[in-house]
Amino acid sequence: MHLTNEQLNEYLDNASTERAFIETHLDSCGECVARLSNLQALFADLDSLPEATLSRDIAARFRPRPSLASQLPRWLTLTASLQAASALVALIVAIPFFSIMLPKVELPSFTTWFFEIQSLWTSWLDQLSTFQMPTFQPSNIPTLEMSTLFIALAIVSIFWIFGNGLLLRNNRS
Repeated sequence: MHLTNEQLNEYLDNASTERAFIETHLDSCGECVARLSNLQALFADLDSLPEATLSRDIAARFRPRPSLASQLPRWLTLTASLQAASALVALIVAIPFFSIMLPKVELPSFTTWFFEIQSLWTSWLDQLSTFQMPTFQPSNIPTLEMSTLFIALAIVSIFWIFGNGLLLRNNRS
């Protein structure tokens, strides 16, 4: 029975608890002595190698990044403010549009409301079973307010996309 590589490495590192047993075995086993000599030569060669320096510090990639600053950058605050202002303008423009489109709302009783929902659900299931989509033809929709609404929504969307793009982009240092 020969010594394992683990036992020989521990012996070389002076970390073995079986030091006496290993020395006794080495006195009688030439093969284990040869393996021990090879390991000693390998470690001596490794120790004689020059220290290699890296061209760039790769440890920086694995260091934790600092958390967000306590105060947001000025451009981000400005972008969020512009988004909020654009959303407010879009809401103000949309209110008259929806007040024209929607009739005056009267609150029905619960049973009437439940019956209407059940009827709608049944009609939707019937339409799905025949694969016929209902057609929507706007008849009395004011075109000026509709185009203004679309312009306002487009502006809000552009600010929202731009602001979130700046917020979520990867800042490489």
